[in-house]
Amino acid sequence: MSAILNVLHCEGIRPDNLGHYLAGLGLLAATSRKWPGIRGCWQQGHFVLLGQDLDSAQVEQFLLEEWRQTEYQRWWGERQKADTKAKSDRQIRYARSREDSSKVRLLDCHIVGSGRNQFNPVLGTGGNIGKRDLAKVFKDAQALIKDRRAANVLSWLRSTLFGNSVESLPNLNSAGTWFVYANKTFNSGQDWYREGHISPWSFLLALEGALLLIGGVGRRLGSRARPYAVFPFVTDRPSPTSSDEVGLARAEFWAPLWVQPANLAEIRILLQRGLARIGQRVAQAPHEFAIAALAAGVDAGIETFVRFVLRQTTSSQVYEALPRERVKVREARNRESDMIVPLLPWLERLPYEPRDSKQKGKFKGLRGPLGEAIIRVSERPDEPESWQYLLLGLAEVQSRVDRNKELRGRLQALPFLDPAWFEKAWPSPPDEILIARAIASVGMGTEQPLQVNIYGVETDGRGSTLLLSDPRPQRVVWHSGAPLRVMADVLERRLIDTDAIASLPLDGSCFCEVNTVAAFLAGSLDFEEIVRWVPPLSLIRWREIREHSSNASVSAPQDGAYLLHALFRPLFHPLKIFINGSPLFPDNLHPRAVTARRLLNLIRAEAWEEAIRLARDRYLAAGRMIVTPPSGVRVKGEHIAAALLIPMSSSDVTAGIRRWLEPTKKTNS
Repeated sequence: MSAILNVLHCEGIRPDNLGHYLAGLGLLAATSRKWPGIRGCWQQGHFVLLGQDLDSAQVEQFLLEEWRQTEYQRWWGERQKADTKAKSDRQIRYARSREDSSKVRLLDCHIVGSGRNQFNPVLGTGGNIGKRDLAKVFKDAQALIKDRRAANVLSWLRSTLFGNSVESLPNLNSAGTWFVYANKTFNSGQDWYREGHISPWSFLLALEGALLLIGGVGRRLGSRARPYAVFPFVTDRPSPTSSDEVGLARAEFWAPLWVQPANLAEIRILLQRGLARIGQRVAQAPHEFAIAALAAGVDAGIETFVRFVLRQTTSSQVYEALPRERVKVREARNRESDMIVPLLPWLERLPYEPRDSKQKGKFKGLRGPLGEAIIRVSERPDEPESWQYLLLGLAEVQSRVDRNKELRGRLQALPFLDPAWFEKAWPSPPDEILIARAIASVGMGTEQPLQVNIYGVETDGRGSTLLLSDPRPQRVVWHSGAPLRVMADVLERRLIDTDAIASLPLDGSCFCEVNTVAAFLAGSLDFEEIVRWVPPLSLIRWREIREHSSNASVSAPQDGAYLLHALFRPLFHPLKIFINGSPLFPDNLHPRAVTARRLLNLIRAEAWEEAIRLARDRYLAAGRMIVTPPSGVRVKGEHIAAALLIPMSSSDVTAGIRRWLEPTKKTNS
């Protein structure tokens, strides 16, 4: 027989800061002593209690008159000091074996021994967070609510539970780690500050909830793996994104929000497991938690993670839980997680950042920006800008590794990315991005993908895996100069690195339409944007995307630059071109690298008469007559040369050269 549950919305308990999140856990733990079947969850942005015959008056009466908080005493303090001096965990383990279960549970929330004592960063170093002593704050909060019949005590309670406004809240010092708005925050160079004001009920409930975060000892897979301390949903410290952040962060706490009502026993199990997994591995770094959320590799029932970064703000002795992103958990394994998971082995090999602020000079800045970018993608997986930001970050790290001799010797090249990255980053790509994609796809599937001209990498011989080559080869010609020059230099280098009689190394997996290339030649596109995105897009393993206009021959532009480009294009086109069913060039006259090199040099030098003569001679050798172009050509050579790097379909190239071919006379049979 189903029971009807009353719902109590505690709108004052919101996961906007760590203190209020813990207060939600504490409220469930406290009320479960009176109503064992009571349930709680997070809905509509706040904590909700559910129970039979439950109302706000009953909860208030219980907390005011009956609730006895878990007595908080740091009984292990002296033994902790002895272990710290001896750099061991012997004294804590000895004390743990001789105390009753309630004291052991209190200890396990704070300290886990794994050779040396490891501390739960949510509770500081065994209950101390710098000069903030949680035991003292506990006593101060109890003293403030001692006269529970007083009107201000009830108003403070209602402020905590329901967010009711009150005329004044008491001073409760040293509670700012969890309640960031309660910090005594100093202004730099000024001699004034604002004291923090919070309800003592908020702290007492938060402390009750924090005592549910019981730690344990975990072990990675492998017979030689060393044990390590784990606390529920606590990650390693995030890698700094700048040298100024070195040593500031201690750890992160990813607070799980669940929407299905759960009782205290179920929440204890959830926190005891405290798991977020990627395949068969436990997520430890913040970005790994984010990927696990994308991949639904978390405990069942969690809808969202709220990320809190425990870091220094006002003093080097204390730190605060700063709220950051909210990462929604996907219902099942999805495409986004499958796209990012292959990056993890590569990310793990990147050098770690220093943890001490005195070692800022050793900051490298490779891990931090990528970790933040991955978390941003996990927070907003449907936002194209987040994928673009991550792509740029990957390209930047690949470039920095490539330019650093020490890193090149001990790291690996970034593995090829799935083509789905492009779809996520640009649902409707502009012409600049289409051109960058086409250029980035040049040589894909061969031993010379375009990436070898951007980074010092080489393939495994099959074009499937990239390896950092040492020393850095001369074929890497990508630079930060003028965009058109960069593209022309890449084209020239690819022709130089090809045998004189070999076929042209310019085939691409992605083609550009005629009108897009015409817009490029007309100078109406942003060249800086094109070259900005070629390196990131070269990281993608492009599959064949043969996009081109079906009526290109009808809509081909009449612009002079495009027509001149159309004359030269067949001599740089690696595929066969057919005119009325017959090949434009016989097999023995198919364009080779030696011809393309000579022609490219003439084009870049703007020696138009010689360039046109060379092209005409090649067509004549194939039995094709071309229309004589007018004299006095005025076109930028670098512009034409850069456009020749953009892959086009054979049908579009055919449509362009038809305008130059003289019609053949029909003979009567």
